[in-house]
Amino acid sequence: MFNFAYLDIFFLGVALAIDAMVVAFCYGLILKPYKMSNGIKIAVTAAIFQCFMPILGFILSFVTAEFLDDWITHIDHWISFIIFAILGLKVMKDSWNEGCDDVCGIKTQTLTINMLLMMGIATSIDALCAGVIIFAQQFLIIQSAIFIGLITFVLVLIGFMLSRVLKTLPTRYLGIVGGVVLIFLGVKVLYEHLS
Repeated sequence: MFNFAYLDIFFLGVALAIDAMVVAFCYGLILKPYKMSNGIKIAVTAAIFQCFMPILGFILSFVTAEFLDDWITHIDHWISFIIFAILGLKVMKDSWNEGCDDVCGIKTQTLTINMLLMMGIATSIDALCAGVIIFAQQFLIIQSAIFIGLITFVLVLIGFMLSRVLKTLPTRYLGIVGGVVLIFLGVKVLYEHLS
């Protein structure tokens, strides 16, 4: 018989992965040259964070008083907003300074470990709260976290690959658009939690 808990976790995983998918799409636009290895690195990083954070949220829910759960839900959206804003401003600054064409074409913008870590944290803060939901619903946390991680990996990889169709546009403008989108995601997270 079909277990509706899996359907719930599937939709939760898709909802959690959307921000990471959009970020991967933006990175796919600004990273030059386009390499599938970059997409895999982004997808693996996002999947690891999206898998780990619900487990952490579940553990916090299990071992802490309600005070800590309330505290997390009061600051998680601010942390996401700040990280998204920093990422967006950095992408715009780097694109403006380095996105010009040179003699060989478009300058290379590399994917650094710091970029990956910031992206992983920024896109997985909501997954921490998802751990609280999983605890409250009494779902199996390890299976749920792995399922969420797999969904994230697939959607992020798709987002990165979709950026390929826009690679012919100038890097400087793509970077600015990508930075604006990242800042918008931060504002969206803030709005959803404050409204």
